[in-house]
Amino acid sequence: MAINQNIPDAWSSYVTQTNLGLEVVPAVLYDTLTLPAAGGTQELRFYQQINQPLDITNMKTVGMLSNPEAFLIQTIGFFFRGSPQSTTAGAASAEQQGQFDDVVRVTNVGIAELTIGNKKYGPWPLWRLPASTFTKGLMSASGATVINYGQLDGPMYPLFPNLMLSPLQPFVMSVRWPSSATGSPVITANTPLECLFDGQLARSIQ
Repeated sequence: MAINQNIPDAWSSYVTQTNLGLEVVPAVLYDTLTLPAAGGTQELRFYQQINQPLDITNMKTVGMLSNPEAFLIQTIGFFFRGSPQSTTAGAASAEQQGQFDDVVRVTNVGIAELTIGNKKYGPWPLWRLPASTFTKGLMSASGATVINYGQLDGPMYPLFPNLMLSPLQPFVMSVRWPSSATGSPVITANTPLECLFDGQLARSIQ
């Protein structure tokens, strides 16, 4: 009997298993790298590490998907894994340093670019790639103390048409700061930055 034969017609667009021995499921691919407080990082290269805790990355093969897995990238987002900070308020006309300001400094001039095989996609200004779902940001002042937390807001960036990662095809998401000769800006604390692809994973039927 053919796979998916005895299902209602109305469900045909939702089937996950195919006659190729694959199933398609909702999934995400993510990877986390750290922005140093001292700045000076020329480039962050995501999806190039394995054997890390699951909250850091879910990559199993460096820079590619193992055969027969494939991934359809539908949206892209970046998440700043910082914590709320309590800092001393600066002068009225001065830059108010803190976690909120760190996000502004990193994203104002950060550029993301995706390479699949030998082909590049983008570039995208980093501020254009929010994580969508997170604890929302705030900045408040009480006397000389500023409580602040910042994050990119808005929906994840949609890719139309979607981009497919084929089995064993190399890929990397790069983030650079091309307007700065020294690379990433100086920030108040080391900050993990997580890149996430949201979409669909094709994998072997279990």
